[in-house]
Amino acid sequence: MQTMTLLQTCVMAILQAVAVVIFIFIVVPLTTFAERKVLGYLQDRLGATRIAGSRNGLTGWLNRGMWRMGKVPMLSIVRGLPMFIGDIIKLLVKEDIIPDKADRAIFIIAPALSMIASVVVFAAISFYPGALFTFPACVPILGGLPFTGFITNMNVGLLFILGIASVGVYGIVLGAWSSNSKYPLLGGLRSAAQIVSYEVPLTLSLLVPVVLAGTLNFNKMTRMVATGMPIWAVPLLFVGFFVYFTCGFAETNRMPFDMPEAENELVAGFHTEYSGMKFGFFYLAEYINMIVVSALASAFFLGGPWLFPFGLQSFIPATWPLIGGPNVIFYLLKIFFLLFTFIWVRGTIPRYRYDQIMAIAWKYLIPFTLVDVALAAVVRFCMA
Repeated sequence: MQTMTLLQTCVMAILQAVAVVIFIFIVVPLTTFAERKVLGYLQDRLGATRIAGSRNGLTGWLNRGMWRMGKVPMLSIVRGLPMFIGDIIKLLVKEDIIPDKADRAIFIIAPALSMIASVVVFAAISFYPGALFTFPACVPILGGLPFTGFITNMNVGLLFILGIASVGVYGIVLGAWSSNSKYPLLGGLRSAAQIVSYEVPLTLSLLVPVVLAGTLNFNKMTRMVATGMPIWAVPLLFVGFFVYFTCGFAETNRMPFDMPEAENELVAGFHTEYSGMKFGFFYLAEYINMIVVSALASAFFLGGPWLFPFGLQSFIPATWPLIGGPNVIFYLLKIFFLLFTFIWVRGTIPRYRYDQIMAIAWKYLIPFTLVDVALAAVVRFCMA
């Protein structure tokens, strides 16, 4: 392998970081648009094309245009897209209001903190264990170098991910406190208690693939869990995935764990006093965290870029075409399916009471995962 110079390393890292950011800011808008479409189908909601089609001016023109889009088979899938684009424009141009008695500095920093913590996590996430492609020799600086499916391959990648992801709660708590309002403060306290509670079973569930693989390196763990597991490790990984994904709903404040944003009680929770793009940062951070949860679940339990989940890829010969080796498309499809599951659950399961949310974490999930980790240790001992 060609040794990269410092300049080549820096340029490659920048390009890979830009590629990941582009991926995030393509998937996040598509996820929010898909959420509206899926919830509309699940709950038989009336869209703007049905209830505002008679309005005049730009609004009426857009709604009538969307109604006509529904008459064209291929365009009916994206009907409602103009309204979604309008919402993005509204966030960008809406007046940015800061309450008079708020702590201005922290009020401004808090949404940026949540946003940055969500994006930086992707530095250690591996989408593909090897090189996606090689730059042609004619490309200046990078000619002949491979473009890998990850930004960095650190030995403690999972530890880095968990450490950075846990910083995001500070943005929520600081934003709630700095608003100097009762509703955001209650939402922030709920979020702090909920995230601290569910961090414990979430981390314990991720210890199952760590113990089975014997490494914290993202690449090595994904490969080992996907292709090097015995048959008796399959149920342990399945249980770990169930607990992890359940905790993922609570960590991202999604239904049925959206107590920090409970509109019935808290207006909008921790971001009640935020408007414009400050609110938009909180909104984006939630959806980026959904991508992070889906990416980790896909990598550590569902086989990552390998097709079969829960270690079942171990029983597929690597020489088989298409399904025998890794493919970044498999990984992305698993992420998209889990994002769809987030939306699906929101449209079907009602919100829990707060005492029920705490009881699920401390009474059920933590003991459940402790047993799962202990059994994983036994399997690892037998493998050795």
